[in-house]
Amino acid sequence: MPSPLTTWYDALAAGDLPRAAGALTEDTVLHVPGRSTNTGTYTGRDAVLGFVGHAAEVTGGTLDLTVHRVLDDGEWGVALCTYTATRPDRERPLENNLAHVARLRDGRIAESWLHSRDQYAVDEFWGDPVPASTALG
Repeated sequence: MPSPLTTWYDALAAGDLPRAAGALTEDTVLHVPGRSTNTGTYTGRDAVLGFVGHAAEVTGGTLDLTVHRVLDDGEWGVALCTYTATRPDRERPLENNLAHVARLRDGRIAESWLHSRDQYAVDEFWGDPVPASTALG
């Protein structure tokens, strides 16, 4: 049986949100670090899927995930990933290495934490754009 993290990422890559939802417990919790508009704690399947949907929408569908390795002992799992994305309101694309740490329950993701290689770059990419007048000084 594949890891729920493998199921989660495979389903997201295929655009299969019902299958992705099946990898999560009903009361799943996702912790997103940082200081941007998508930062926070998302509680429940719908909230976590909403987080993913918003990311896809903001990036115009350019969000692309590559999973390098999934480690899973049945109680805890870690997915090592790289994701890239562009936004129409940003000059620079984002490329970020990510460790997705998950506590598992009954073969599903019960709680997870995202850990980015460069949180500053992530915050800049996902945060509100800086108005031109403010950026100039």
